[in-house]
Amino acid sequence: TAASKAPSDENLGGGDVRVASFSAPAQRAATLVHKNAIFKATQDGEWKLAIRLLELMLARNLTPAPSVWRSVVTCCAKAEKSRKATALLLDWVKLADAGKAQKPALSVFNTVVNVCEICDEQALTLVILEAMKKTHDTDGNIITFNIALKRLAKTGNVAACEGIIIGMLQSGVEPSVVSYTTAIAACAGDPKDSTTAYEWMRRMRSRLVLPNTITYNTALAACLDGKLESTVLGSKIAGEMVAQATQQVVEGIKGGKDFTSALPDAYTKNLARQLRRQLRENWRSGDIDIQVAKATIRKPLLALTDYQMSEDDTTTKSRDEDNIDMTARDEAALEASSIAHRRAEV
Repeated sequence: TAASKAPSDENLGGGDVRVASFSAPAQRAATLVHKNAIFKATQDGEWKLAIRLLELMLARNLTPAPSVWRSVVTCCAKAEKSRKATALLLDWVKLADAGKAQKPALSVFNTVVNVCEICDEQALTLVILEAMKKTHDTDGNIITFNIALKRLAKTGNVAACEGIIIGMLQSGVEPSVVSYTTAIAACAGDPKDSTTAYEWMRRMRSRLVLPNTITYNTALAACLDGKLESTVLGSKIAGEMVAQATQQVVEGIKGGKDFTSALPDAYTKNLARQLRRQLRENWRSGDIDIQVAKATIRKPLLALTDYQMSEDDTTTKSRDEDNIDMTARDEAALEASSIAHRRAEV
């Protein structure tokens, strides 16, 4: 602009600054012009332009509203520019610490943690989590923890997943079925850890959190390592799933059905068949007597493989799937569940 080319004043700043701060009405008008331009840029996905306009606002001593900061950070996150989103959020935090801006909401930290996870930026994720802890005097909310869990589960870091859930409990954040399922997903990688997977199921029940279909499938997948001990645990998990599913058919599915249904699906039955084959290999290799195996371990696996829902049960499940509440919270939780499910299929 012409104002930007005007000679700079040591006390008043450049021409742009002087024009924008000439009077209160001028400052309001300048702020509105910049805000509208930023919103237009973010709507168009022009993250570079949005950042540039935000920088101009700050350079001209204009105060961006939280909605402006949030729109630019989100625009960068959508473009998977994790480092840009992180830098913007940290700048926002610094201004908030200096009393020059309102502090970012937890949802903004969630957005940046999510994009860092998508871009495999583990170091940046830890930086954002630490900044969030200082800004809000908290370790985060359920979404943030689940995102961190998902990132660790993808690497098969069982111990780190346990640390996250312990941190949740210490912060007063109760882990959800998604949290436990994602932790179990870490046990379904390579190497598999059926013992820890089953222990997670025991722990979640002790917190009155019931496993759902994805939880059971993930735990069953963690048992497919060829060991008799894992086959035994897989049989126990199969028996527990059949019992819970039968109870749900009789009493109805309570709570958020998409998260609490334990009705076996096609993938469940495929896992049960694989565990039956694993059991067969166990008795062929002499790990267990064939008659004992058939009389004990195989029975729950057969029950799960042959489990049948009535037509009414199938209709109910289909209707439940059509009624998913696609709020931002549920989207993040469902994403963690889908990652856990995909990891179990590997």
